[in-house]
Amino acid sequence: MGNAPCFEGMAPAPERPKGRITLKYFPIAGRAEPIRLALQLGKFDYEDQRLTNEDWKSKNEKGSAPFRQLPLLIVDGKPLAQTKAILRYIGKLSKVDDHYLYPQDALLAAKVDEIMDAFDDLWILLAPTYRIEDKSQREQARQQLFASEGEATGLVTIFEQILSKSSNGFVIPQAGLSVADLMYFGFLNVIRSGFVEGLGPDLFKDYPNISKHKEKIANLPDVSAYYNNAGKSSPGNIPHYDVFKPGK
Repeated sequence: MGNAPCFEGMAPAPERPKGRITLKYFPIAGRAEPIRLALQLGKFDYEDQRLTNEDWKSKNEKGSAPFRQLPLLIVDGKPLAQTKAILRYIGKLSKVDDHYLYPQDALLAAKVDEIMDAFDDLWILLAPTYRIEDKSQREQARQQLFASEGEATGLVTIFEQILSKSSNGFVIPQAGLSVADLMYFGFLNVIRSGFVEGLGPDLFKDYPNISKHKEKIANLPDVSAYYNNAGKSSPGNIPHYDVFKPGK
C-alpha cells in the first residue's frame, strides 16, 4: 500500500475530456467547494457556473440534472451528478506531483471513499435543523450537535483522531494529497463559515490537527491563489469564504 505512488507512475494516464467542462452549482461553497478545488489542482479548463435560485428553478436547468440536484458537471456534453461521483471522476484525472487525487490503488481508494462517506453522516445530523423555522431554536439545535456530548462532536473527534495518526498531515498518509483532504477542508470550513447559522469560525479551535490540516491545504499554492482571486473564488463577494484563507 505504501508503494502506491510508484505503481501510479507506471500506469497509463487516463484520458481527460476533449473540451471545456462546466460545473453548475449555487453561488456558495456548499457541496461544490471540494470539486472546485480538485478542478484547480488538476489544472482543468472549466467554467464555474454559479446559478441563482431563479436560474435553478427554470425548467431548462433543473430538468437537465439527472437527480434534480446540484452540483452537476457537464463533460463532453454529458451530465454527471452527485458530489462524490464528480470528485472521484476529477480525482482520477488529476495528477499532483507524482500521484492522482483519487488513488489507483484499490485499498487506498476505498480508504478515501470511507472518509467521504463519513462526511455524509455529518450532514445527515445537520439536515433536520434546516426544517426548524424559528431561527433561535435552529441555531440552538446546531450548537447542541457540536456541544461536548453532541452527536456531531463524536464524528469531529474521529476526524481529529484520524489526522493525529497521520505521518505527513494528509488524511490518508499513503495516498498523499487526495480528494479526502479536499472534503475535510471544504466541508469543515463550510460548517464554520457562518453559512450554517449558529456555528462560527471558532467551532474547531480545540481540534489542533484539524486546524493544522486546514492551514496545510489553504497554503497549497494553487489553493491559496484560488482564494486570493476573489473574482474567481467568490464572484458574489460572499463573506463566508473568508475562513478558507490561510490564518482565518
